[in-house]
Amino acid sequence: MSLRPPLRVSIARHADKEQSLRQFLLRHLAGTEPGQLSDLQIVARSLDSPLIKAITSLGQDIAGAGLSVRLILAQLDQAPTPQAWARLVPFAHEIRWAKHPRLIEAHEQLVIGPETCWIGDCMRRDPAKCDAYESFIEGCGEAAGCAAVSFERLWLASQAVAVGAPRAAIAALAAPPPPRDGTGPTIGTRH
Repeated sequence: MSLRPPLRVSIARHADKEQSLRQFLLRHLAGTEPGQLSDLQIVARSLDSPLIKAITSLGQDIAGAGLSVRLILAQLDQAPTPQAWARLVPFAHEIRWAKHPRLIEAHEQLVIGPETCWIGDCMRRDPAKCDAYESFIEGCGEAAGCAAVSFERLWLASQAVAVGAPRAAIAALAAPPPPRDGTGPTIGTRH
């Protein structure tokens, strides 16, 4: 019989929630080899969620690790809109809206990798009005796997809202080609 590591469950003050999420994600980004993870899978109440604020504040770290973000929102805010938020972040991303009203019964979640995830409050609770439940799960493939499966099922049932490439890739496409002064390599076509 294998022993499961204990889950780290806590009740967090709203003001501390964003900071604890930042620290949790930074710890895992720092311990990850480039290419080891492909994307962060996020289910959030809205763009005003502390989870989204933490992800946004770590945009350069996420982009530097070569990660993309797949995000499912239960509510589409008036400001910022998903398209406006998408222009602010430097990492590749896809945003979907889970328009089904039953999603509000789900919990917010962040899947970082095959053994690491975070599960937060039920999305029907306004994060600005109460202390929050959250569970930081590390070293448990079963919990992270279940979170990933639930994310994929929600993803398939959600409506696409915005897709964006990493800002560095956009800048590279928009940059003018280097001058052809004869000093660099050239491609010739002889027939």
